[in-house]
Amino acid sequence: MESFFTPKKIWKDQGPFPHVLVALSEYPEFCEYARAHHELLSEYAEQLGVIPEEWLHSTVQGIHHAVDDDQMDKMRGTLHEELAGMQSFRVQLGPVWPGITAVTVAVYPEDGMAELNGRVRAAMEKVPGISLRAPELRFWAHASLSYARQDFPDQKLNRALRALRPPRVDITIDRVHLVNQYQRPDLGYYTWDMVEEVPFG
Repeated sequence: MESFFTPKKIWKDQGPFPHVLVALSEYPEFCEYARAHHELLSEYAEQLGVIPEEWLHSTVQGIHHAVDDDQMDKMRGTLHEELAGMQSFRVQLGPVWPGITAVTVAVYPEDGMAELNGRVRAAMEKVPGISLRAPELRFWAHASLSYARQDFPDQKLNRALRALRPPRVDITIDRVHLVNQYQRPDLGYYTWDMVEEVPFG
C-alpha cells in the first residue's frame, strides 16, 4: 500500500472543516462488521491507522476551508431545506476492498448516496462564500476501515482480508450529520466535533 497522508492530501490549513457524513458508528450491525476485521488490521498498527468505532463514517461532502458562525448557521438551514425531500434508503455494506491507500468498504447500490451527495452539495452552494471542490464524474460511495500511514508491501494483508469475508450488512440511511472534521495524520484517521443531526423528510 501507499501512504494516504501525502503532502498533497494533508490539509494546508489545520481545520477543522465542515463535513456532512453518515455516522456509521451509530449502526451496531456495521460496527460488528468492522470488528470482524479489527484483529487483522491491528496486526498492521504501525503501517495502518485503524479507525476506532466512534469515528466510522461515510463522507457525503466536505468543505475544505474555514467557515464562520454565520455561514455555519446558514448551512444548517439549507441542509434541512434540501433534505426535507430526501427519502430514506437501504444500502448494503461490503465487501471490503484492499485499496492503494486505504482499506475501504463498498456501499451498494450507489444511487441513494449519489442523490444525497447532490442534495448536500446544493445546500452548501446556497451559502455565500462556500467553495466546493469539483464534483466527481460518478460519486464514489464508500466507508473506510483504515488508512495507510506509510508505504509497505501488502500482499499478505490483501490475501488475508479477502479470506475473511464476513456477512455483508444492510442498513437504512435516514439522516446525516454536519460535523467539524479534523484530519489527524498522527493517528492515521479523521475525527470530528458534532454540530447537528439532519434527518430526512
